[in-house]
Amino acid sequence: MRFTIMTDKAVVLMYYGFPEREEEMVEYLKDILHGKTPPDGLVRENIQKLRMIGGASPSGRIVTSIRKKVEEKLHDHGYRVYLLSKHYKPSLKDAGKIVDGEVVFEIPLFPIYSDFIFRSYFEVLEERLQGRQFIRISNIGFEEPLMSYYRGMVRGDEDYLLVFSAHSIPLEYPDEYPVNVERLSSLLSAGREYVNIYHSQGPFHEKWLGPYPEYSIKYAKEKGMKGIKVVPIGFIYDHIEVLYDLDEKLRGEALEYGLDYVRVPLPNDSEPVIDSIVNLILRMDRDR
Repeated sequence: MRFTIMTDKAVVLMYYGFPEREEEMVEYLKDILHGKTPPDGLVRENIQKLRMIGGASPSGRIVTSIRKKVEEKLHDHGYRVYLLSKHYKPSLKDAGKIVDGEVVFEIPLFPIYSDFIFRSYFEVLEERLQGRQFIRISNIGFEEPLMSYYRGMVRGDEDYLLVFSAHSIPLEYPDEYPVNVERLSSLLSAGREYVNIYHSQGPFHEKWLGPYPEYSIKYAKEKGMKGIKVVPIGFIYDHIEVLYDLDEKLRGEALEYGLDYVRVPLPNDSEPVIDSIVNLILRMDRDR
């Protein structure tokens, strides 16, 4: 029998969000555009991407499972665990109606810290939960369980170019993100040659962090490699920006140039992800 533990500690897992059905696309894009009606072309483009990956995004199911598993591991330590989305539901904007707890551990579900990305989560949550104590948690990807997972995935395919990928960010703002991406890539490569690429550049900024994905194809061809082996260290779970931008778009371009395409599985809701999140929470709680 399990007993409910009264606690003043809340864990808020945060993710970007993506609609699970085509009919939700307009409202989803409208939220991203701060209430403006999205152009028809943008709606069609995103619906087409959704269809290309099978008609439904697995992201919601995976992050829901992550929340459940984290809560199970933390149950005896006295935490409530919540899952909120930046652009889907339940929304970060409704945190004040949802989250209980005076001490809030806030964790965007991205493995590598970027001020541009993380600030947009932290600031919204903290504005909605004014008066609480906040503990910001980042760089899940540098925790040993996740690093061990990726080291295992990197091994083999020596005749393939090792490609570490991450989501791009706009270049208008100074950000330690590319340094963090390079540092994690170096730690995981075990001395093997690799390149970094940045993908999923959006339409709302002029200049984005590169090199772009096509650079990996050009480099692999120049080196006479058999193909590219892509390791999406900028993501924890299956997301349209991996399933479409890499598995459909980059894969198609690689095949056109006569290169094989291999993409290592993302850890999703597996034990390395859960242990990395839980370890960070307990360590930050102990050290506060």
